[in-house]
Amino acid sequence: MTGDNRQKNIAIEVARGEEALREAEALLHASMPTGAVSRAYFAAFHFARALLLTVGEETRTHRGLVQLLHRDLVREGKLDANVASLLSQLQRFRQDADYSAEIVFTEELAKREVDAARVFIAAARELLATDRSAAG
Repeated sequence: MTGDNRQKNIAIEVARGEEALREAEALLHASMPTGAVSRAYFAAFHFARALLLTVGEETRTHRGLVQLLHRDLVREGKLDANVASLLSQLQRFRQDADYSAEIVFTEELAKREVDAARVFIAAARELLATDRSAAG
């Protein structure tokens, strides 16, 4: 992947993440907590994909995303382990939201998950800005 192509793909992932975050917030405000939980995960998911692109990695699975994030960013000291663990938490709740009919999500829980996505995304934005500065 060329540098230009990598930057283009990072920008696409960031745009998708920002859109998913807006969707999560809209669903939260519309009292649709289950959808908000799902979209909060995907907001963080796209930012995590963008982060992996900065180190030349891509993944096709959600599980692989978490593993590579820890291997390439947490172990290298670029991303705080507590922040990275938010992605795993978001992923677990997203699976329940999308596939488990017996679990009912409250607005309070959905707000916590949207806030967790915001924390993850803020850290990702900081790393992405640092990567652009180093590349530039």
